[in-house]
Amino acid sequence: MTDDTAFRSAQPEKRQPFINAPLLVILMAVLLVALHAAISFASYDQQDQILWDYAIVPGRFWAAAGSPEVYPDYISGLLTLISTALLHADWSHVIINALMLLAFGTPVARAFGDNVRGWGLWMLLFVGSVIGGSALYLALANVGSPYLIGASGGTSGLMAAAFLLDPRGGKRPLWSREFLVFSAVFALANLLIVFVGPALLGMLISWEAHLGGYVAGAVLMVILPVRGYRAP
Repeated sequence: MTDDTAFRSAQPEKRQPFINAPLLVILMAVLLVALHAAISFASYDQQDQILWDYAIVPGRFWAAAGSPEVYPDYISGLLTLISTALLHADWSHVIINALMLLAFGTPVARAFGDNVRGWGLWMLLFVGSVIGGSALYLALANVGSPYLIGASGGTSGLMAAAFLLDPRGGKRPLWSREFLVFSAVFALANLLIVFVGPALLGMLISWEAHLGGYVAGAVLMVILPVRGYRAP
């Protein structure tokens, strides 16, 4: 008779993947990096045209009807609320957003489920958060405000959604002490990067997009169903 316990312990341990994240989250992070790499090979004129067509351009969005800066149709203008998330200023910008997406998108994706329905819910939350960030930025912008690019609205929404997950299972309420503390830290961190971001990263940081995405992500997470989530 063999000792089954000893036999199992003698088996080699299964090697964990280098990136332990659901496929959808990995694909989205790779997409952000791949698009930035592709755009970096374009000419300066082509890059300017891409920004003009797909970034949030407040001066163009709020242009008076008939102005040469206005979008050719409403759909073109509204699509920039989403397409702006696919553009980034430089490599540090896209890498930070890709890492944030992996960190906070992973628990949210696992809570929704690794299937077609779960993927759809995850995309709904991510895109809805991007739109929330873009909308708040535009609402507080004027015609002279700078372009808005980056997936920070989406990653902020994923962060809010991840904070709402209860490690014991299910979701925390919006008014829970834990979520309110997380939200206060998030707000203070954004206040800090408004002042130190330009010096450290060499770019302006849009707290409006972060806040809009965070609020949208929190609201959507409350509404959307999760499948008995428990922390790993």
